[in-house]
Amino acid sequence: MGVFFKKDFLVYWRDRKEMLIALFMPLVLILILGFALPNWVENSNESLEMRVALVVKDRHEEGVHAFQESLKSLSISTEEKNELSKAAANFQPEALLMNMFGSEDVEEFLQVAALDDQTAQVQLKEEKVEAVLTVPEGYTLAALNRLLLHEGDGAVLTLTALENSMKVNVLQNMLDGFLGAVNYQAALDSGMEEQESKGEGELALANSPVGGLEQIEGVDMITSFQYYALAVSIFFALSVSTTTASKSITEKREMVFMRLLLAGTHPFRYLSGKVGSTFCMSLLQSAVLLIVSHFLFQLFPGKSLIFWIGLTFIIFMMCLTVAALSAFYTAMLFRMKDTDVATGISFILLLVLGVIGGNLVPIYILPDWLMSIGSVTPNGLALMSMIQWIQGSPFQELWLPILYQGVFFIVILAASLWIFPRRGRI
Repeated sequence: MGVFFKKDFLVYWRDRKEMLIALFMPLVLILILGFALPNWVENSNESLEMRVALVVKDRHEEGVHAFQESLKSLSISTEEKNELSKAAANFQPEALLMNMFGSEDVEEFLQVAALDDQTAQVQLKEEKVEAVLTVPEGYTLAALNRLLLHEGDGAVLTLTALENSMKVNVLQNMLDGFLGAVNYQAALDSGMEEQESKGEGELALANSPVGGLEQIEGVDMITSFQYYALAVSIFFALSVSTTTASKSITEKREMVFMRLLLAGTHPFRYLSGKVGSTFCMSLLQSAVLLIVSHFLFQLFPGKSLIFWIGLTFIIFMMCLTVAALSAFYTAMLFRMKDTDVATGISFILLLVLGVIGGNLVPIYILPDWLMSIGSVTPNGLALMSMIQWIQGSPFQELWLPILYQGVFFIVILAASLWIFPRRGRI
């Protein structure tokens, strides 16, 4: 493999003008698109519009009263009981939730309707709402026991949806922020109890807001430059696969592959050189583009080392799929008699993947059905994974699309090896 890898890499290196164009053209495109079409990305709230049914089974006042009654049986001082009772009265998660849904920014794309459970489930099946958010019965009491007394398993909100979509992920991120705010409030109240017991907490208690929306992390929308930098770099990495295959036309015309077979070389070694060189070139190109774009357009200021490691891993998996595609295009080119037809097919596939995967046009402006198709393409998976990573999604939520990319790499590579010509089949 090493000899063929070196040969294919030198073929790339020989055409330095093409390499420079492949590096500078994406930067120009990012610059133009970032300034010319910022609204397509940054005002994409319309594409995130969703209707959500809110089902509240919990009875807040009864929960607070039950918690206050349970304090009577505890072997703690009367002063501590009073403080816990006061903290429980201040604990209003439902009000926090409604404040979040009622904020001006959230109302632009999220419509929440309070429904009973049966009606909400019917509307979910009829797709009149995209998701059902349920505050279960006993939520307040369970939450108070966990947060203030450290007893029990706590309480959870239930989010039900027919399918996992980008909109549902956005809502889930908002709820994660909401739960963080609830925990923060409880921790703040507990801290104030200790301070008050020392005679220091009256002022803090008086100024303590119930809710504090500034603590809730909403939707962290990406900027136009971030989106175009990711989308364009993925598309140009994807184009490396067709470039690698097109460079094989000369080798096919001049019977290089046939001479290799006559010399006793295994045909898969020839194909492995294409895969290895494509992987390295696409990885190198993506890395250079994103790093240069980062310094030119301030893409990811203040991001941690963990962020860069996660982004690098997503790019690594994306480049594997690009390498597999180069093997498939090369195998197709050697299988078909007319190389122009094979090249045309690979070019059309590149454009189709670029459009529905959100690389040539923002994925937010595509219709939902086309967005669903694009989200399962290798470039679409990579783009959505990067966007979710930038928006702060935990890496555990990205393992499924990354796994899909690994499966795509294996399946396409196996298909390429199967159709690639070998001895006895030529």
